[in-house]
Amino acid sequence: MKMTARIVISMISVLALSSFSSVGAQHESTINDNEIKLVDFEDLTYPTPARTAHIEGVVVVRASLNDKGKVVEVTAVSGNDVFIPECLANARKWRFQPNAMKAVVIVYNFRMTYAVSKSGCSQFMLQAPNFATITSCVPTIQ
Repeated sequence: MKMTARIVISMISVLALSSFSSVGAQHESTINDNEIKLVDFEDLTYPTPARTAHIEGVVVVRASLNDKGKVVEVTAVSGNDVFIPECLANARKWRFQPNAMKAVVIVYNFRMTYAVSKSGCSQFMLQAPNFATITSCVPTIQ
């Protein structure tokens, strides 16, 4: 009985300590907006399959930087699969001032407007340092 109690107490202690260490690790990897200084970026157009299907959504990308602020690796943190490949390709073209974390987060916000357009217009708007909104008009049905 005493042995079982010791094992249970030991397991609870290990779990409690591992919870605190994982919380600390998550906190250390937080990238604050004031640490992100954008140097250059490239516009992104609304992906045709998403525009045609009237899909909207948000994609969050984490990018690793080299010592010169060039994006060297990108990973999608969350988002719809229809947008992710285009966002990853676009993020590789951005450049930032290097920061202590050597990392940045970029948020892509894809939205449809319900104005009618034959061309299916697309607009890219950037709210520095890292929030891009890509808007497209709904194409008319012929």
